[in-house]
Amino acid sequence: MDARFVQEQVGHEHASTTAIYTCVSSDFRTRTLRRALDATMQAALRPARRA
Repeated sequence: MDARFVQEQVGHEHASTTAIYTCVSSDFRTRTLRRALDATMQAALRPARRA
């Protein structure tokens, strides 16, 4: 996957932080990205709070 895409999905400010994921198993990368995407989707689908 594109490193920039992964960086944005997991919320890393610096590309160097994301770089640690380039040396791990594809299973670990997939699980980590899946958790980030699931959290993003849950947040997006959560009803907005009224002030």
